[in-house]
Parts: sequence; structure tokens; C-alpha cells
Amino acid sequence: MDKIPISEEILKESRFNLPSDSLTNGIRTKLFSPYKLGLFCHDIAIYLVAFIFGLFVCGPGLLKAKIGILSLTALMFASIFMLNFTAFNLYSYHHIYLWKAHLHRLYKALGWGVFTISLIILLFNWDHLYEDQVIIPLAMAIAGGVILLKKSGGSFLANLVSALGICLLSLGTVGMAVEDDISMFAEGIYFFPIFFTGFCALMMVGRYVLVHIVFNGWMQHKFRRELIIIGSDEEAKSITDFIINHNAPFFVAGILDSQADNCLLACVTKNCLGDLEDLPKVVQENHIDEIVITNEHIDKGLLVCILDYCIAQGLDVWFPPKLLAIINIKLHVDSFCGLPMIRLCTQKKSWLFNRIKHGLDALLTLPLSIMMVPLFLAIGLAIKFSSKGPVFYKPVAVGRNGLPFKMYKFRSMYVDQDSDIHKSFVTKLIKGEIGEKGIGGQTLKVKDDPRITPIGKILRKFSLDELPQMINVLKGEMSLVGPRPCLPYEWEEYEEWYKKRVAVRPGITGIWQVSGRSEVAFEDMILLDLYYIYNRSVMLDLHTIYETIFVVLKQKGAY
Repeated sequence: MDKIPISEEILKESRFNLPSDSLTNGIRTKLFSPYKLGLFCHDIAIYLVAFIFGLFVCGPGLLKAKIGILSLTALMFASIFMLNFTAFNLYSYHHIYLWKAHLHRLYKALGWGVFTISLIILLFNWDHLYEDQVIIPLAMAIAGGVILLKKSGGSFLANLVSALGICLLSLGTVGMAVEDDISMFAEGIYFFPIFFTGFCALMMVGRYVLVHIVFNGWMQHKFRRELIIIGSDEEAKSITDFIINHNAPFFVAGILDSQADNCLLACVTKNCLGDLEDLPKVVQENHIDEIVITNEHIDKGLLVCILDYCIAQGLDVWFPPKLLAIINIKLHVDSFCGLPMIRLCTQKKSWLFNRIKHGLDALLTLPLSIMMVPLFLAIGLAIKFSSKGPVFYKPVAVGRNGLPFKMYKFRSMYVDQDSDIHKSFVTKLIKGEIGEKGIGGQTLKVKDDPRITPIGKILRKFSLDELPQMINVLKGEMSLVGPRPCLPYEWEEYEEWYKKRVAVRPGITGIWQVSGRSEVAFEDMILLDLYYIYNRSVMLDLHTIYETIFVVLKQKGAY
């Protein structure tokens, strides 16, 4: 995770005194989770047993197929089931400790896996499937879009389009690797039902024994995670009672709150471990793995300070949905042992993610820039002939870690225009004088700005004025996805905790853009940016890019 130093102002306000090396010690978590490793090894073993059993029952005739076909089939089927297991959170500590919930998720994952593979087998037995080689790149291209559609539909529709996407991707992959010899699928009419039946039965029994008898029974103390709660309100009591009553795989070491209610603590037999300034000491002494924050009145600057510390120490942080209401409204809420909760997770492999993200930016931006040259030329000519002035507008913006850079945009305003209108509006917006957290339908953006040219209105309506920022992406100053860059006079009005949003490279689009853009209040925009910073992933970036297309086409929040 890219780190930005916590300001002295926040530390003074919060009384949260971090050790001098707290943000440089590195993440103290293990390289892998023994719990997940055990589950993964179990699933692979069950798969291999079922696969070998199916081949043994069907006899040596099936083994006459090429060994390459057999190996590719095994690998493909295993990958499909593993993808489904991951999608249904079957490797998540928080989702599978209740046996009914675990087996229900497993049932759905196995069902969709069998459906997907059966569809693949049917298509492979389609005569002349690969005669026209166009199907291979076409199938793989369609697969990407179909899989990304998963987030925009309901649960059943999401799983259906995901299965179709995986099926098409498999068709393209096998088509390139195997070409015209797919006898394995044609001859396996008896093998596949035997394999599916054996695999599903063994998996249900094996998972139940491993998770609910071995892990949650015999080895409960080894796999139980240590937890503290920041807060002493009714929410803290409710969460503590839930963990105890449901025998969740956590041990609540205590609470951290200077205003702890002794009566509340007596009800749940948990002790107050100290004030917030004691957090580093408590985490170290109690070997804490996760933190739940329930204090609704916690100062936002202090909250950012705590989050920075937790991320640096490899601790996941959880919030009840009401604590971060905008996240609950706009984004997917996770599950903490069955309770709906918002999670800010550790960036355990941030160095790897940053390299993948840089590569993904270049891989997508370079060909897009080349393809859009005719559009760039057309927009440039329209700007040039419709009003006096340059084609590009290059304001100085605040980038990663507060460093300034020149941001490229198509000029959408008349030249030599006074910026006081925008400065005045932004100042009021940042101070909370405009709108009430998005309530009341007020647009949190300047409308009918007289400085905008007729061509500029069209460009802004479809966000075309932002396209030249691909130059900034190629220069490494911006990313495709990230918090939007701000201007220096906006930066001057920021509260200290707002400035955390520059801990990463700014983006052309972001969670704020796909969550309502100018219909989201400023402080909520900051919270959405913080959610992105603490939960960044390749899939989140891809989903954001995908959803941006539809936001632009719908012209949602564009003025």
C-alpha cells in the first residue's frame, strides 16, 4: 500500500500517539493463511480423487485419449470449480463458520460449477464447432464482457452470465490449445456424470468434517482470531453477544474506549483495555488480528489515523453499515460472520498490485489512445473553430502525495474566464454549506455555467473533455481508476483527513463517478475515495471502468 505520512495536526487532535516505527515495520501477517491453505489442499485432493475414480470406473477406453486433452480437461474443470468457490466466499473465514450457511454456499457453488461444465460439454459435442476459427477470438472477447456483467444483475442473473462467460472463455482457450481433437469430450458420456456425482458428494462430506469438526471443533483455539472493539455502545454489545452466542471463530479480547460503560461491559463479561492512544500496545500484547469500530462519534481525522495504523500492521477493520452510510447505500456490503458489515482490508501484496495496476493502465490506455486519434482530431477541430483559444486546457492539479502536475483536458470554456464562480462554489461545497449529504436532490455541481462554450457543454455532457488525461496515465501521473485530482485552491480548503485521498495516484474515473458523481456530497465523496484506497484490487478497477461506460452513456451527474 502506498503510504503518506500522517500529519502532525491529526496526531495532536486525536491524541493517538503512534510509535515512530509503526508505519514502517511492515505487515506482520503471515505469507499465507493456514486455514485457507488447508481448505484449498482439501478441495484439490477431493477433485483428484473424484477425477481418478471416474476414469477407473469408465475403464481404460477413456484413457486412450491424448494425455494433453486429459490434462487440459482436468485443469479446466478444477479452475472452474475453484473460481466458483472463490465467488461464493468458500475460502473466507467469516462466511463459512456456520454449517448451514457453509453447506448452502457450497451447494450453490457446486451447482453452478456443474451447470457451467455441462454447458461446455454440450458445446464441445456440437459438430463443426471449430470449423470457423472466428469463434475462438470472438468467444474470448465476449467472455470478458459477459463476466463483467455479473455485478450489474441480480444474484441469479449474475451467476448465469458468469457461467456463460466462463463457458465462452473455455471454448476459446481449448480451441487454441487443442485445435480439432476433442475426443475426450465426445467419449466421456459416462465419465462426467460419475465424476460430478462423486465430486459433489465427497466435497459436501469432506468440507463438513474439515471445517466444522476439525477446524471449528478440535482445532478451534488454533484458528480462532483475536478481536477488539473500538466503542462501548449498544452496537458493540450486540456484536459481542452475537460472537459469543453463535460460537463464531473469534475471541473478543475487550474494548477500547475512554467512555466505556461499565454496565455494558458487565453484561458481556469483557474488559476495557484502555483508551484509543493505547491501541498499538493493546494490538501487540493481545496479538490482535481484526478490529471492529462501532463508535459513531469518532472524529474522522482520528479514524483515518487508526486506519493507517491498522493497514500498516495487517489488520482488517470492520464497521456497522450505519457508521459509513454512503458505503452502505452505494457499494456492496460484506459479511462479518453473518452480520452485514463494511470491511476495509489490508493491502498484503500492495507491491504486486501496484505493478499489475501500472501494467493494466498501460495495456488499456495505449491501444485506446491510438484508436481514439480520429475522435481527438474531430474534437480538436470543433474546439478550434467554435471559439478562440487552445485545444487543450492544462491546469495544475494535486497528484499523488500532494505533488503538482499538469492535467490535460479538452478546453470546454471560453479563454480568460474568471474562476471565482467555481472557487466560491467549491469552497461552500467543501465546508458543507451546499447540500445536506446528498439529501434533497440538490445537484452538488455548478449548473448553467456561462463560461462554458456550446461545444464544451457537449464534451462535458459525455465526459469527453476528460479523454486527454490518458496522456497523464501514460506519463505515470494518473491512473485509469482512482480518486479524482483536485485543484490547488480546493486543496487549501481541505481538512487534514481529506488529504488522505492523495495517498495513491489520481484517476480518470473512480468509485465516486460511478456512485452518483455530482449527486454525492463532498464528505461522502471523500469516504468513497477512502474505501477505494483501502480496498483496491484489480477486479474493483475493472468493475469501475465497466460501470463508468454506462454512467457516461446515461449522462448521470454530468453538467
